[in-house]
Amino acid sequence: MSSYRNLVILLLVLLLAGGGLAIWNAEHKIAKHPPKPVQPNAASAMIGKNVSFTVTEGEVKKWKIDATKAIYNENRTVADLTDVRGEFYNEKGEPIVQFTAPTGKYTTRNNAVTLSGGVVAKSTKDKDKGGKGGTMLAPTMVWSARTNRVKASGGVDLTFPEGHSTAQVCNFTLDFSDVILEGGVSSTLTSQ
Repeated sequence: MSSYRNLVILLLVLLLAGGGLAIWNAEHKIAKHPPKPVQPNAASAMIGKNVSFTVTEGEVKKWKIDATKAIYNENRTVADLTDVRGEFYNEKGEPIVQFTAPTGKYTTRNNAVTLSGGVVAKSTKDKDKGGKGGTMLAPTMVWSARTNRVKASGGVDLTFPEGHSTAQVCNFTLDFSDVILEGGVSSTLTSQ
């Protein structure tokens, strides 16, 4: 019986010693190779698919943008957009300009939008009802809910019923009723 007891005690001692050795070994390895700090990455950002942003003035839509993908920063204050399309609306809430761009950025603080990568904006005004129509191509377009003006830059190309204009910058109202061209302006007008 005593040898059985000694055997049990020996096994317990070996188990305790082995467990202690395993713990010491693990602590030793951790001291040699401390864990790497967690770095913020895209996984910590929120990703949305088929998102929409609409800015209104009272009950009337001012502008709306849609994107197939939005990646928000950690604070959810900026969204990087992919495959962007949208519209500007007149004071009655009717669409007057449609636009598209491969990429964009939406800042929630001031409802500001920057489109880039080849922006296309088309007037949706009905030409039969006195609307002028027209198309604008630009590398970049920027606007904010705080203003009714839009700034396109980087080499703007405007085509409209009366002709064609190019400039470095085009500053215009949401309804294209006031257009200011700046920097290397060139226009060709057609007679009607």
